[in-house]
Amino acid sequence: AVQAWIHEFNRAPAADSDDSDDQGNAAEAGELVSPLRTLVHELRIRNQVMYLDPPLEHARASWMQQLHAWLAAVCRQRRPQATRYEVVATADEDLEYDGLTLEYDPGRTARAPGAQAGATYRDLLSRLPNSILFEAYASIERQVEQASEYVQIWLQYQALWDLQTDFVLQFLGEDLMRWQAMLLEIRRARATFDTSATSKRVGAHCVIDYEQVQSKVNAKYDGWQREILAKFGTRLGSAIRTTCQEISEARRRLEQHAGESSTTSEVVAFITFVQELKRRCPEWEKQVEDEFRGGQRVLEKQRFQFPADWMYLDQVEGEWSAFSEILRRKNNVIQEQLPTLQLKITAEDRAVDARIAALVADWERSKPVQGSLRPDIAANTLSAFQQRIARAADEYALVCRAKEALDMESARDERL
Repeated sequence: AVQAWIHEFNRAPAADSDDSDDQGNAAEAGELVSPLRTLVHELRIRNQVMYLDPPLEHARASWMQQLHAWLAAVCRQRRPQATRYEVVATADEDLEYDGLTLEYDPGRTARAPGAQAGATYRDLLSRLPNSILFEAYASIERQVEQASEYVQIWLQYQALWDLQTDFVLQFLGEDLMRWQAMLLEIRRARATFDTSATSKRVGAHCVIDYEQVQSKVNAKYDGWQREILAKFGTRLGSAIRTTCQEISEARRRLEQHAGESSTTSEVVAFITFVQELKRRCPEWEKQVEDEFRGGQRVLEKQRFQFPADWMYLDQVEGEWSAFSEILRRKNNVIQEQLPTLQLKITAEDRAVDARIAALVADWERSKPVQGSLRPDIAANTLSAFQQRIARAADEYALVCRAKEALDMESARDERL
């Protein structure tokens, strides 16, 4: 009987039949069927708070009560007792059974000594294997857990009423990939409520009815989706425009550099500028290929209304392609003139080293340490040396960057 109850409780519901049909079919087949009731729990919203009525604890209590009632159908049966039966015989004969002779007495009912009235089969529970009862209670807990997991999916939409827009914007920040992931997740999450069904059957005997909250969640969700989509469109459009302007400015500056400058300072400036652009290329490429392309695709799939001044990806890709081609040619020029450029950088390094040595020598001679020196003269001297030191430090840093760009050895000078 316990196994029959567990089988009935754990069975999967038939697609096109209700519980009465399933139980009727099983009864016709001669199977022992437990008449379990189907419990309906409704998701509701009151005062902008979503809740389940009745709670799932009611389902647990009801299923345990039905299990106990099923067990009681056997355990509460009375045992057969000899005192409940009369021995009847004819007047002219005796009854012999196993050597026991009962004489007929019309005015007396025979009762066995020591009989107990009202005895039942409750003690059968103590003789059952513990695993059977444990399996029954475990089945109830699994069913409650499955229903709870599904209900939690709906209760998560309570955040639609609790969250503030500023908090969401602060969480997403300026990371466009995070914005895209959020919009894709928002779209996938619609599958829970964007359906023609109004209820969900968990197992064969529990129904979660969400008809009352479905339309409200849908309307609130649409509002949030439109708002986040509009905010993302604004940020993506601004980022595309800014990056395109940076790439266009870099391309314009590259075109102005001839790559065959006469002065060493111009050569150093050109090399360092090219190296700086090469370091920024991975970032720009990631933005164009991943953030901008993926972001515009997300906006198109979610039917975003692009403004009239929207800079489409084709424009950015055209600018990026032109910049990459110019950068490649300028880098080839550097590689072709590498020996000449290294000689120019070596000459500039010597000149800067000589200027630093002269500056150090002048400082040793002209340090304002005399006690009789007027304060204003000492201050002017310090100011003049400070300007010379700053200028020499800039020149030295420029040469170091050029050496790094040309893979030349560079030793740190601590004199400054």
